[in-house]
Amino acid sequence: MINIMFLMNGAKPPRGGEFLTSYLITHLRKDFFHPILVYANEGVIVQEIKKHGIGSIQLKIDNRITSIYPREIKIYNPFFIISFLWRLIVGGYINKLRKLLKNNEINLIYCADNLSKLIGGIAGKMAGIKVVAHCHDDFKEDALGKTMRRLYLLLLDRILTVSEKVRKFFMVNGKISEKAITVYNGIRTDIFNREIVSDDIRDELRLKKDTIIIGSIGVLEKDKGQKYLIEAIAVLKSEGIDNIFCVICGSGTEETNLKKLVYVKGLRDEVLFLGFRNDIPSILKILDMIVITSLTIESFSMAAVEAMSMKVPVIATKVGGLLEVVDNGKTGIIVPPGDVGALCNSIRYLIQDPGIRLKMGENGRERVLERFTIEENVRRTEDIFLNILKGN
Repeated sequence: MINIMFLMNGAKPPRGGEFLTSYLITHLRKDFFHPILVYANEGVIVQEIKKHGIGSIQLKIDNRITSIYPREIKIYNPFFIISFLWRLIVGGYINKLRKLLKNNEINLIYCADNLSKLIGGIAGKMAGIKVVAHCHDDFKEDALGKTMRRLYLLLLDRILTVSEKVRKFFMVNGKISEKAITVYNGIRTDIFNREIVSDDIRDELRLKKDTIIIGSIGVLEKDKGQKYLIEAIAVLKSEGIDNIFCVICGSGTEETNLKKLVYVKGLRDEVLFLGFRNDIPSILKILDMIVITSLTIESFSMAAVEAMSMKVPVIATKVGGLLEVVDNGKTGIIVPPGDVGALCNSIRYLIQDPGIRLKMGENGRERVLERFTIEENVRRTEDIFLNILKGN
């Protein structure tokens, strides 16, 4: 048996990466792997993993450390960096983790988030244990990005990137590091299957049968660009297209500003904010199309894959890993980021041609079954675990 320590912060609100880690831990081949979860905070994902009877150990870490996420790091502030590292050292977390590695006879460390990569990477190097992690971030070529790249390449023995776009970030002297391997995210196609999901939500919203429902699913932040979708809806309404309705799922720092924009544009009857939802398959079932308006950062997009699995055509921006998920013209339409005119043209095109919506939806489901299933993701990850332990 191969003992794998899954190291997790646990404080971060669950997104695609956290759900992926949960499924990986709970669906490893039991005849080869014995997973042990080590976590700092008992968040939603940790609670879900525990339900499956996975052995777990809490390694308590100062909240001033666990509450920090990479994009919030003041990388230009030397005092911040020094104080952060000082808390790590004084807290003795790395030494505590080394003891856990020894006491549990760990063969391999898997780090589920960036804090875990730092602590687990250092402890792994000190203990002579290989360290593996997924990279879900689409870092920029700025000070933060360059720092994170150096840390990844220094501390990790394998970096499982969620797209080729992310893998190319690990370029060193004109060549992509051999440590970086693309393993696309996967979803459960048995859950994201429109044949088994009800469309009761359509009745709850009291929408007419001929209403075209446009969806946006994801965190509400500036770089997600939802305001451009709202502006496009306003333009289409001004053209006399009055059978459209937009549902926006998610929460975030831009929620208040987006609601103000809806009010200013006079779209209170056309745009509805649903907040954070646990019933995403049911939401997707009623959509005629989903629009992903990311501006600069999108390493992969679970929302696009989930929509395709539910046979919903995707309009997405030409950003990051979206180009690897959406097959332009076959499963959806790719548009320039921040281009309201292009959004209007794409939405209008799909509104006017129900046949193309149906065809793109069918193509999307086929593409997901071929490339983006969670089963494929777990099996590929297991192969990488075995290869690294063999020294390959």
